[in-house]
Amino acid sequence: MPRSLRQDPCQNQCDWTPTGETRDDLLVFACAACRSEWVRTEGWTPRNLDGSIAAAVVEELSRR
Repeated sequence: MPRSLRQDPCQNQCDWTPTGETRDDLLVFACAACRSEWVRTEGWTPRNLDGSIAAAVVEELSRR
């Protein structure tokens, strides 16, 4: 059974990047500050502290 995505309290220093890990064939992204994780099938989109969406996240979202 695959592990659940990590969910930790926000530290207001968001910076989302790919981890190189996959879950159910989906690339896992993690926040550099709180280490929470995201995959493109989640119902939300991670944003960096400045409100921008990381280029790698935008690219992953295009695969939906």
